[in-house]
Amino acid sequence: MSKFSVRKPMTVVVAVIAVILLGAISFLNMSTDLFPSMNLPYVVVMTTYQGASPEEVEQQVTRPIEQALASTGNLQNITSVSSENSSMVILEFVESTNMDSTIIEMNESMRLIESYLPDGAGTPIMMKLNPSMMPIMMIAIDQDGQDLDGVSQLVEDELTPAFERLEGVASVSGSGLLE
Repeated sequence: MSKFSVRKPMTVVVAVIAVILLGAISFLNMSTDLFPSMNLPYVVVMTTYQGASPEEVEQQVTRPIEQALASTGNLQNITSVSSENSSMVILEFVESTNMDSTIIEMNESMRLIESYLPDGAGTPIMMKLNPSMMPIMMIAIDQDGQDLDGVSQLVEDELTPAFERLEGVASVSGSGLLE
């Protein structure tokens, strides 16, 4: 390599200039995105079952959903959480999975078992996991001399509407507030 560089200095200079020029053009045309579009291979199936204990939810809702969706193609892992009044099944797929066709396949499987779910169970909701659904900001609010009821009123009446009016804010929600 060094002998070639000494014998052909103009070729090396042209090659270095070409690399620098292409690098500069690439850098100038490169776009940045705070939250780039990502196709994560996860689907969450949420189902409500009002008035049911976690054990009932697991036996009557979570297990049938897991069994129905276990045959979905490219499935890598199933995780579920059964809590009071709700079931959440998280399905992880192989990285290269086409999630649109997978959702269609899962919808067909869910239609088959909907009649087997208990009467009080809600319709299962399927969502592709998407980073743009994640919260951008979480804020904790406290005010001196105010109890939980006063802080809850402040958040519901003043702060939430103020944040919702800001341009670019899709939604604002509060948790831990007194109802």
